[in-house]
Amino acid sequence: MIGNGSTVVFQNAFIVNDIEEAISRWVRTMGIGPFVVLENISMANAFYRGQPTTMKLHAALAASGDIQMELIQPLHDHPSVYRDFYPTGKEGFHHIGVLTDDVARDVEAYRKLGHDVIASGGNPDSTHIAYVDTWDASRCLVELIHADDSYMQMTRMLQDAARSWDGKTSTITR
Repeated sequence: MIGNGSTVVFQNAFIVNDIEEAISRWVRTMGIGPFVVLENISMANAFYRGQPTTMKLHAALAASGDIQMELIQPLHDHPSVYRDFYPTGKEGFHHIGVLTDDVARDVEAYRKLGHDVIASGGNPDSTHIAYVDTWDASRCLVELIHADDSYMQMTRMLQDAARSWDGKTSTITR
């Protein structure tokens, strides 16, 4: 069992080639929006397969009920938690996100099941994450997310925006 005995999927994330084009597609085809776009994110304290690395990306977030949808456009071609699964030019489902109050505890639980952390980053005093390699078991990764107050405020803002969405506006600012 992971964490307190249950895993609640909070987020579904996809790797995309062009963040603006992907947002338009999701708004038009899936009826999900509006998205908040976060440009040129550089993850602090990023590690990939045990080595320091850079994770630079654009991300777009929107709520669909209680699920957060994340679109990720990697801004690099080097090996990474994003590019090893979807090389430049490829797109697809990448990970589920799970909120946790103890990333280290849940990492250890996954390790006992034979799934190691392949990437991590962030600040231990605020939002930090660990990507667990569950690809062979589920065809996606698990991102453990320890969220600080500002992350949870943004999550509530996305849910409020989705509830009052006009069905047309594709992006909003936070």
